[in-house]
Amino acid sequence: MRAEVATSNVLVSELDARIQLARQEQLTGILSIKSDIHRWRLYFLVGQLVWASTHTHEKRRWHRQLLRHRPDFLRYGLSAYPDWTYNRLARLVVCKKFNREVFSDIVAGCISEVLFDLLQQQETWDFQKVQPGLTYRIKPQKACEFPFINLQNIRLWSQVKHEWQEWQQAGLTQVSPNHALVIKDLASLEDLASPKLFKLLTVLADGNQTLRDLALKNNQPLMPFVLSILPHLRNQSLRLKPVGDTITTAINPTDNDIAVKLAQAIIPKDARIVYVDDSPANSRKMGTIVAAAGYRYTNIADPIEVLKQLLKLQPKMIFLQLTMPVVNGYELCSQIRRMADFKETPIVMVGHGNSVTERMRAKMVGASEFLSQPIKPKNVLKTLIMLDMI
Repeated sequence: MRAEVATSNVLVSELDARIQLARQEQLTGILSIKSDIHRWRLYFLVGQLVWASTHTHEKRRWHRQLLRHRPDFLRYGLSAYPDWTYNRLARLVVCKKFNREVFSDIVAGCISEVLFDLLQQQETWDFQKVQPGLTYRIKPQKACEFPFINLQNIRLWSQVKHEWQEWQQAGLTQVSPNHALVIKDLASLEDLASPKLFKLLTVLADGNQTLRDLALKNNQPLMPFVLSILPHLRNQSLRLKPVGDTITTAINPTDNDIAVKLAQAIIPKDARIVYVDDSPANSRKMGTIVAAAGYRYTNIADPIEVLKQLLKLQPKMIFLQLTMPVVNGYELCSQIRRMADFKETPIVMVGHGNSVTERMRAKMVGASEFLSQPIKPKNVLKTLIMLDMI
């Protein structure tokens, strides 16, 4: 282990020297770095590191940074991949159609991930054999032909070195942030994990989301999140696996698609979801789930008051219990659809049955979807996703 760390530190020092030299000589151009199987490119503008690239998880990297800093781009159809490139975003900045500070945050985030992965790549080598090391090549460019934007002296390299040192000290050198998390032993995980972590992982640990993706979804820095799951990796209730660069989604979401859509969630903080049901127990369950997804929640227990309350609340979505006293859900749904304010509002019928006849009748009166009881978080989240609420 000491030999591995020593060799790693030698390589960090070597890379550090190359970056410092580029800074001192005010390099405008590309520092190309190669191992036997990987290649990285560091781009410098008058000695300032302004971009970094590698083919490993390039699309996911863009997706994460846009999600963190400009999630509306993903929400409204401007997909993070395959179309997003540095040059495309830089052109928007030059044309003053994109905020320069946000641009710097996105680019800095991408650079940091590439540099971290470059340092960790050394840990995957077999230190018992003679190491090929890294080869370096500098390709100068004319500044007028170099389409990169200065990042106002952000000290990325120093930050990444510090992050890597902390990663090593925490004993995480063999844990790749680019690996996906899979639940191997659900019962063991439920017994040992906190309720909050268990709930998160049962929704998101689908074998497609990387540790970086999961940390972002959980609104945590990477290392605290990894440390929180480390005991469960060691007891083998969780495991890591390599994963490709593409996150796929389907028209009808499966359990594996939930993580993808949740990771793209942009929830209007003033949006409200209403559940029409006279059962306090059902209302509490639904309220907990909806509030956790980031929405405001209102229960309407009296079906006679529904139409008046809806006009007042103007919800973004309505859950409607099928069986209630005085008036049933089918009748209420038909009445709501006749109101101009709610002709396009998603309405989900909630009932104990799940027959084709019930679903067809719900569709005939204008329901958007049918949710079977008992109310469960995963099923409610699937419904929200299906109706593009998340």
